[in-house]
Amino acid sequence: MTRSNGSERSFAAAAVGLLAVALACGGDTEGADAALHDAGGLPDGSSADAALSDGATLSDGATPDAAAPRGTLPLVVEADRGPMDDAVVSLGVPFPPGALRAAEQLRVLEGDGSEREVHVEVLARWPADASIRSALVAFRTTLASGAEERLTLEYGVPRTRSTSEPLEAAPDGPAVALLPAAWYTRSGVSGAHVTLAENARFEAFDVEVERRLDSMSPPFESYGVSCAGTNEHRTYYDSPHALWQRFLRGADAARYRRAREESRWFRENEVRWVEGRAMAVQICQAESWTPEQKLDWGVLRRMTSQGMLDDYLLSGDPAAREVVVGFGEAFVRNLPVLRGGRENTLLVTERNMAWTLVGVATYYALDPREEVSAALRSLVDETIAWQGASGAFEHDIVRPDPSECSDGPAGGSPFMTSLLIDALMDTHALTGDARLVDVVRESARWFRDDAATPDGRAFRYLWGCNSNDYASSTVADLNLLIVHVFGAAYALTGEDEWLEAGDRFADHGLSAIFVRRPKQWNQATRAFPRYMGYRAAGRAP
Repeated sequence: MTRSNGSERSFAAAAVGLLAVALACGGDTEGADAALHDAGGLPDGSSADAALSDGATLSDGATPDAAAPRGTLPLVVEADRGPMDDAVVSLGVPFPPGALRAAEQLRVLEGDGSEREVHVEVLARWPADASIRSALVAFRTTLASGAEERLTLEYGVPRTRSTSEPLEAAPDGPAVALLPAAWYTRSGVSGAHVTLAENARFEAFDVEVERRLDSMSPPFESYGVSCAGTNEHRTYYDSPHALWQRFLRGADAARYRRAREESRWFRENEVRWVEGRAMAVQICQAESWTPEQKLDWGVLRRMTSQGMLDDYLLSGDPAAREVVVGFGEAFVRNLPVLRGGRENTLLVTERNMAWTLVGVATYYALDPREEVSAALRSLVDETIAWQGASGAFEHDIVRPDPSECSDGPAGGSPFMTSLLIDALMDTHALTGDARLVDVVRESARWFRDDAATPDGRAFRYLWGCNSNDYASSTVADLNLLIVHVFGAAYALTGEDEWLEAGDRFADHGLSAIFVRRPKQWNQATRAFPRYMGYRAAGRAP
């Protein structure tokens, strides 16, 4: 195994970004320390190892041990939507595993160092060690329109001033509360990432996606729900997820507002509640659906939960949590039916398994009780058993769409497989399932050695099709959806060869980038930043 400088820190980048790498590998933490000090996230003399120190799980109200990490973060409140008079400001504050265990160890300081009255509650915990993944922080402030207030968020120190009564989240109030982008990306709240400012190697990607978001014609916001196809479907590939990743890499008020707008739009236009509000499905599912009926394939690929989880962890909006739980419960209760009957729907195409696994994994992230955990394990077990010796998740590729391939009994779809690897990496971040290392490595080998087009510039639209070999590289724009697989392989193994392949396919993908419709914008923006985040543990961004 060959490694680049610092790549011993790359083993768990998928799970929690640069911070958790040191903990997982026991490697040198110098790079992670520097990044966090730059973000204002570690006090002088502390280290990433300390920030991830493990120990007994503590319930809220307990006192952490003396080795618990301490740190400060700059917190900026910007009244971007008008004046505030004793109005509530709130934000979701994410943490990497092990950094914070008790909500009482989080406080807000004024400019003079005095403590402000705040309300703090846990939004979610990392299932593996029960440390806090994100906490809601809410407080009152008064600001003139356009004014800023600069505060300090301190963790690891007992809070002495709390509001007399709980404050509800105010994610769409007249002000936005922001942490440094470097803290968001290092927290692992939405996977491995690098900030916009750090991205030098693939700067052209950020330039193009920013340009096209504003210049799309017709505008992004003019698209709506399209049950018949995906090219006109506004949120396909999870636009809230794509836009939240854009926010956490840039962390300004405009990006926050845009991600919130998309999250609300999705909930208001694409969610149908079932059995009261016990379950939820995407609006394209027939109104008569019950969990005793198979979810439609077209609905499986539209029941997207990653963006709703981002929204909840970063804004604290309980409506986002409700959708994650509603979709997750529908998936869990439908699993026996999806697997039964004349065929196992999950194994018809990688995409069906991918979106189902995403839905259950995001549910588990918020509710890791045994019933949900068992459902997640069963999906992972089934996925592992499905992978063939080729490294592909082989299936009859005629079945999903005979018009694309009329003869292909044992093939695979590279772009759909990339969605499944993303789902497996989300699962690995929550469970640390060691079996997934080999699964991801073998999948990456298949992509590089077998699924690539003969010229090595792209990936076959379908692999194993006898009626069409799909040898053309005209679909190189899909590289940006796919190359995160190589980054994931590197993150889990530390093997440099995956970054060599990833950079090569990334460059070809950027030369063919097409992000002029929401579908294509979402597919690139949800996936390619993950690749940049994975590779940053071993190569300069």
